[in-house]
Amino acid sequence: MPRKPNHAIAIAWLLSVSIFLRAMPAFAESRTVEETLSLLGMDRGQIAELAQGQPVTFALSESSTDELAMGIVWYLPVSLARAAEQLRQENPDPLDVDVTAYGLLTEHGGAASFASAVLSRAEIEALLDTEPGDEFNLSASEIDSFKTLRQTSPEAIEDAVLQHYREVLFQRFEAYRRGGTYAIAPYVREGNRDSKPSLELRQAANASVVLASYFPALYKAWLDYPKPLPPGADEAFPWVEKKVEGRPAVILRHRISTDWNGGVLSLTREFYAPHSYNSSQWITGCLAYRDGTVVFQQVRSYTDQVRGIASDVKHIIGRQILKDKMLKSFKRLCGVLGQCQ
Repeated sequence: MPRKPNHAIAIAWLLSVSIFLRAMPAFAESRTVEETLSLLGMDRGQIAELAQGQPVTFALSESSTDELAMGIVWYLPVSLARAAEQLRQENPDPLDVDVTAYGLLTEHGGAASFASAVLSRAEIEALLDTEPGDEFNLSASEIDSFKTLRQTSPEAIEDAVLQHYREVLFQRFEAYRRGGTYAIAPYVREGNRDSKPSLELRQAANASVVLASYFPALYKAWLDYPKPLPPGADEAFPWVEKKVEGRPAVILRHRISTDWNGGVLSLTREFYAPHSYNSSQWITGCLAYRDGTVVFQQVRSYTDQVRGIASDVKHIIGRQILKDKMLKSFKRLCGVLGQCQ
C-alpha cells in the first residue's frame, strides 16, 4: 500500500529550499561583481584589498608608446543609489578637480558656448606665433588661421584671438559630432609628423573589455559614433577649463551614461585637449557589492611626452602622475559622500 505523503516534512523541505534560494542572489551578485573587477584588470589580491576601505589602483596593459593606462576601484559603505546619483551628474564631472569654468555644448550653441573660457596674455601671444610642434594641439590649417590675425590692431588683438580660439573649439566639436573619432583633425608636430587622437581613441575603445562584455550594443555605438545609441543610453557634450601643467586648458568631452543593475556606467572621451596630452578615455561605474558599493574607473591617456629616449622611465613617471590624479578625484567623491577616513 503506498505511503501517504508527510505534509509536515514536505513543508519543512520547501521552507528550507526557499531560504536557500533567497540567499543565492547575494552570493551570485558578489561573484558577478568580482568577475567584473577581474575584467577591469584587478587580480585576486587586489580585490581582497577592497575590504580595507581604501582605493586600490593598478596598472593596465598599454598598446602603444604614447599610452598611459591605470585603473582604480574603491569599496564604500554607501548605498548604490547614493553613489549612482553622484556619478550621473553631467557637468562638471563629479570626479573632476581644479575646474575653473565649464559648460555644455549643443548643436546650435556656437562659439558663444565658450563665453566663460579665457586665455592669458601669454597664451594669446603664443597662439599668434605658434608653429608645428607640441606647444599647442592644432592642425596645420588651424595654425595658419591664427597667423592671419597678426595684422589685427593692438587694441583688438586679444579679443580677436580669444574669439577665434572659441570658434576653433566649436568647430572641433561640430566635426566630432558629425563624424565621430574619424573626423578629429590630427595635431601637426615638428618634422612633418602628426599626432592622431582619432587612432588613439579607437585604440582605447577597442580595449574596453567590460563594455564589450556587458554592453555590446553600446560598445559598437561607442566605436562607430555617431551611430545611434542603444535605448537607455544618454549623451552629453561637456567642456571644462582647468589648469594642465600650469597652463589653462579648455577640454572637449563626449559623455555617455546608462543604467547598470541599479548602478551606472559612464563613458567619457576627451576628443580635444589644447596641449600637454593628446586625448583620453575613461570608463566609470558603480555596482552594489557586499553591504555597500564599489566605484571603479579605467583611464587611458595619450601623450607624446612619454615617447622617445628613456620611454620606460617616462612611462613610470607618467603612470604615477596619473595615479595621483585619480586618487585625488576619488578622494573628492568620498568627501561628497561623507565617507573619507
